[in-house]
Amino acid sequence: MATVNQYFNIGSCTSARWIDENSFVYLSTKSGVNQIWQKSLLTGEEEQKTFFNERVWNLYTSRGNVFFTMDLGGNEQEQIHYLCMDSKEVKNLTQNNDARYQLGGVKPDGKTVVFACNARNPKNFDLCQLDSQTGNQEILFENTDSYNTPAALSPNGRYLLYNKLKAQSDNCLWILDTETRTTKNIDSNANYAQYTSPTWKHDSSGFYFLTDKGSEFLYLAYYDIESGCISKIYEENWDIEDAELSCDDKYLALKINRNGYTDLEIYNTSTGRFENTPSMPKGVMAYYGISWAPTTHRLLVTLTSGQRPSDIWMLDVDNDKVERMTFTDLDGISKDELVEAELRHFESFDGVQVPYWIYKGTKSANSRSVVIEVHGGPEAQERPMFSPMIQYLVGEGLTVVAPNVRGSTGYGKTYHHLDDIEKRLDSVHDAACLAEHLVEENIADKDKIAIMGGSYGGYMTLSCITGYPDLWAAGVDTVGMSNLETFLENTADYRRSHRESEYGSLEKHRDILRKVSPIHSVDKITAPLMVVHGANDPRVPVGEAEQIVKSLRDRNVPVEYLLYLDEGHGISKRKNQFDCYPKVAAFLKKHLKVE
Repeated sequence: MATVNQYFNIGSCTSARWIDENSFVYLSTKSGVNQIWQKSLLTGEEEQKTFFNERVWNLYTSRGNVFFTMDLGGNEQEQIHYLCMDSKEVKNLTQNNDARYQLGGVKPDGKTVVFACNARNPKNFDLCQLDSQTGNQEILFENTDSYNTPAALSPNGRYLLYNKLKAQSDNCLWILDTETRTTKNIDSNANYAQYTSPTWKHDSSGFYFLTDKGSEFLYLAYYDIESGCISKIYEENWDIEDAELSCDDKYLALKINRNGYTDLEIYNTSTGRFENTPSMPKGVMAYYGISWAPTTHRLLVTLTSGQRPSDIWMLDVDNDKVERMTFTDLDGISKDELVEAELRHFESFDGVQVPYWIYKGTKSANSRSVVIEVHGGPEAQERPMFSPMIQYLVGEGLTVVAPNVRGSTGYGKTYHHLDDIEKRLDSVHDAACLAEHLVEENIADKDKIAIMGGSYGGYMTLSCITGYPDLWAAGVDTVGMSNLETFLENTADYRRSHRESEYGSLEKHRDILRKVSPIHSVDKITAPLMVVHGANDPRVPVGEAEQIVKSLRDRNVPVEYLLYLDEGHGISKRKNQFDCYPKVAAFLKKHLKVE
């Protein structure tokens, strides 16, 4: 029987970027934490290029050069690095761990890096550039009023697109002219909407992007630089979640989120029609981007599903071919031991239909021990992706249920905002209704249901065991918020304003924040609780864990606390996963009465 460590020893390959027509780089956890690897298409050889103990965050390639960001101990203070592909020598270009640097692109000279950073003021990100050879930095645009994130640099290096992030799903797209140092909002009449995933035409005359302005779902649009006009190109009743233009502007690769699965569609910009191309295996291609080859119509994507850890796949449009490019090792576990999720729905307390994924294996067919796993965000979506913890628990005889409670993305703007501010506890009520639904459907015994989650899922765990204490046999809170007031007071300065748009502001909504904070209802907890946190977490500071743990211990209520000194918002290092997750699994099995 496979151990929990075997499941967590299964790595991932993501974020592929072409170096040239014959090779690409990608991120892999083969060494225990995300590092840069290179694959040759001529020889099939794979070679590790970086050898750090810290995770690499983002990759960018330009004219055969590789730039990347990396933090320290999970603190998310990303620094920009340059990797020489021949010597494997790495140069830290920023060297300021008191600030966060976000890559925006590299100019055509191959050495001038454009980025955003909050070195001048922790609350705001200025738009800057540096010479990777001399180290000289300069501010292109000094920001005083918002959280700016770079989005895409034009191929000619003149225009930097960036988001003014007013809220997680309210982020106007602006243009910085790096020559005149002037800025412009692409939509002066922007309402509450998203403007994401811009991809430039190669003559820098305009760009395609995604927006949900005036719509329930993200659709494809185009912005023309000369006229300043926006045109809607393609729309359907699902989110288009990513777009990337091919080397010659002929094809647009679109990732469409249809009911949680990703469909990859190739849009011909000349004919206005979709190409008939071979399909990828059914799964999810979210989060990690897509990359066209420099001169051909070959496309790299990251694909995952319940039975498939994240790997790089290639679609060759001209030759009608799909090919898997990396092969993540299952560490002795048979693919048949892994399960795919099944999509179901239940009706919540007010008639809202809530989707959920159920993972059920042969051992759990007759077992009614269930773990409800709630995603973070809350502006995110549970999708049928590979999860080592879910697969291990199912292999041990548990059923895992992963809902998309109200407030989740992927189901339209209306559903997305059903949990805002004063409606926060309605999503907690959804989770309680799900527990009751599972009992009614004979999926779970009423005394064998646990709840767990990370980040906002950790908050949901704490809210569920305080708000509906009789429903739960156990709870596991990972990097979750216990007190929304102190969370907002202590989260990274630049995150506060856009988090307040979701939870309520410290200035106007303290009464609501107190009402919905689990810390004020700790005396209602009867379920055994495990709390997991990283000491360097900048998003949900470790004080959120310490508050709930101290409050329970002061009441002589048993609570298990796992603190990792070299982690941030989550447990990313394999050595820590090997310590943490066997304990989490044993905790759940014990309280759900699984032998």
